[in-house]
Amino acid sequence: MRIIEAPHPPSLDHPDAWAYHGIAAIAEAVSLETWGVDDTAVSANDVLVTMANQRYADKVRLVAVEDDGPAAPAVVGHAILYMPTRSNPHLVIVPELEVAPASRGRGVGRALAEASLDRARAAGRTTMLASVGFGEEDPDVTEWVTASSGKGRVAAGLPGIRLARSLGFDCAIVERKSLLELPLAPGALKELEAEARAAAGPGYRLHTWRDTIPEEWIDAYADLETALAADEPRGDQDVETDPWDAERVRSADAEHAARGNGYVITAAEHVGTGELAAMTMLLYPKDETREYAEQEATVVLRAHRGHRLGMLVKAVNARALLAVRPNVKRVWTWNNEENPHMLAINVAMGFRPAGGGAEMQRTV
Repeated sequence: MRIIEAPHPPSLDHPDAWAYHGIAAIAEAVSLETWGVDDTAVSANDVLVTMANQRYADKVRLVAVEDDGPAAPAVVGHAILYMPTRSNPHLVIVPELEVAPASRGRGVGRALAEASLDRARAAGRTTMLASVGFGEEDPDVTEWVTASSGKGRVAAGLPGIRLARSLGFDCAIVERKSLLELPLAPGALKELEAEARAAAGPGYRLHTWRDTIPEEWIDAYADLETALAADEPRGDQDVETDPWDAERVRSADAEHAARGNGYVITAAEHVGTGELAAMTMLLYPKDETREYAEQEATVVLRAHRGHRLGMLVKAVNARALLAVRPNVKRVWTWNNEENPHMLAINVAMGFRPAGGGAEMQRTV
């Protein structure tokens, strides 16, 4: 077994695409094992598209391979490193480090982690964040690792947690992965919307966009993304605000399209000032055989909190999603355990805990 950088092919039918297909196969197997479905597992096309876009981060895909004669190597594990280039020049993020189930217990994960640390040092990065995903809590677990803030926990016996801690990582935060199963009870979304509209009053006007953000709103939307990055509770994470601008919004739109995804966004405009006060996005695959969506960013500017705008935009946007994709059966979302307000909105909508992710941190 050896660790190499995955070649970046021009297309998925190119001979060099073997690594991206291997990564996708492992991602599917790990997702099925952890969450029971492969909804949010990266596809080979996802890997191809995201690796082609190096504009806001230097990205490196490492694969653990075993050679099999003249055939393409077999991928038994993979990791991705994101090294931001517009902010956080000290940081490297490893959101994925996965090992094929049949190849565990042979040091593949450790080899990938150590290779990732070596790459980070060579790039001059000084802090690494690595994610360890996990499914629903096992009621028989008795030993836990608690985030440094004291909010959120993860089973100490998980292989990824054991590996991370043995390499000197500490748990900075825990994120909750939640699942909303559809359909909801008849009228449930309309009722939530009506209650939130009553609280918001006439001072806000809603806009819903599909797949493209109008040019006249793109700068305001970028400001909301920056506000989200600034306000997100981070515990002890050594992370600076990552700013957005209009060009980054356009780049994200292009990437969504290239990955075969559509989206609906609902935003709230403050009538008195014309300012965008809140927004939320639901992302979904345009392949209609895929019956899920992902809740992406939701943010309410500080000056406009207390008017139930978070619930309002989410309820309206959920209805917009179902108008476009009535076959959606599952909506997934992630929330920091240190964000009780957004967690409360999701619980009120019917989301339930379905696992999560531990964000592990160490000095490189």
